[in-house]
Amino acid sequence: MKSPRAPHKSGLRSPAWLPEMDRILLVGMKHGRQGVREATSRVLSLRAGLTRGDCWKRLRFLRENGNGDHPSQRHWPIEVKELLREGYREGGEKKRQALKAVRDLYPGLPSNSPSRFARRQGWLPKITELRRRPWTQYEDRKLWELAGYETAARIGERLLRSEGAIRFRLKSLGLSVKVKDGWSFRALQEMLHVGPSKLRRFIADGLLRVRDPRITAESLSALLERQKPSAINSTEPQPAAGAVHESKGRGTKAYSWGNAAKVLGADLEQIRARILTGELKIVDGFVTERSFQEFCQKHGVELNCSLLGPEVWDWLVQGYSLRVPPQSNSAQMQGNQKHALITRCCPGCKRPIRGNVFFRHVNNCKRPISKAGRACVGAELNSDRLTC
Repeated sequence: MKSPRAPHKSGLRSPAWLPEMDRILLVGMKHGRQGVREATSRVLSLRAGLTRGDCWKRLRFLRENGNGDHPSQRHWPIEVKELLREGYREGGEKKRQALKAVRDLYPGLPSNSPSRFARRQGWLPKITELRRRPWTQYEDRKLWELAGYETAARIGERLLRSEGAIRFRLKSLGLSVKVKDGWSFRALQEMLHVGPSKLRRFIADGLLRVRDPRITAESLSALLERQKPSAINSTEPQPAAGAVHESKGRGTKAYSWGNAAKVLGADLEQIRARILTGELKIVDGFVTERSFQEFCQKHGVELNCSLLGPEVWDWLVQGYSLRVPPQSNSAQMQGNQKHALITRCCPGCKRPIRGNVFFRHVNNCKRPISKAGRACVGAELNSDRLTC
């Protein structure tokens, strides 16, 4: 007498698996993921009451047992067991030969069956927990302080941990890896009212720390290409121009200042001069809030109070502890900078613009400007010329 079938999760009895249904699943397994999907749909259409979970369980059973074509591991002959034991003990080529002999003897055997059998017999070392350095309260406190201000790679350098470990720990603490607080290179120019050359001077002199101060491989390669014509008539040894292209082929996208100096055959002072002129570009000029606060506290005298305006100046003094000399005022401003104190509104796009760049913007503005507006701009430009 046959034993009753086990009840299904939904309360119904699980349906019996016919040999035809098993053959459909076996054929589907031979054709990959799409074949398994089509075979499962075919079986579901043939028998009502089945679920995809039942089909997946049956597939796993057929895959592990090879449709009953090979005996279980405890019924393997003693010769096969001795062959596996010697193979796992010797390792290397001996182990590969033993596994190949077992697969040839039992075709359709799951690939993990010999290793599972060897582990049960004690021929393989037990899986032990990896030794991991535990996180201390000091490291967690540093993560809370630096998260959102510095990247995971930079935090890993500070704490002597890998970037992956920092990301995993931040996620477990519920903190974001993204650097959200800070300013881009262009945003700093607009807020501080400084030109790109002056801002690059802050970076080249080490006054302002950016996210990634390394030099891009593209700018270094372009500089080497420009130096080639002048190097043809020169008898001095020239830097290896192919070094950049070889490193780009290996995946190198940036160079430290020291490596760039070696490639160019120059010193660090020349590298700083190249960065100041814009010939060499840094990878990422994003300035975090913490770096900007350090700049305000230590090198605030480099900024001009009159160009910033009273509102921005007070905000920097109160929020970032900006240190300023007491004698800084608009009377000490140079003559070539006084135009930056005047703010004009574009008659086309109604955008407030500070300084003489307003006149260049009016000529290139995409919004239509009336004749009266252009006449006013021309009259103001003529008056400025007369006063000068």
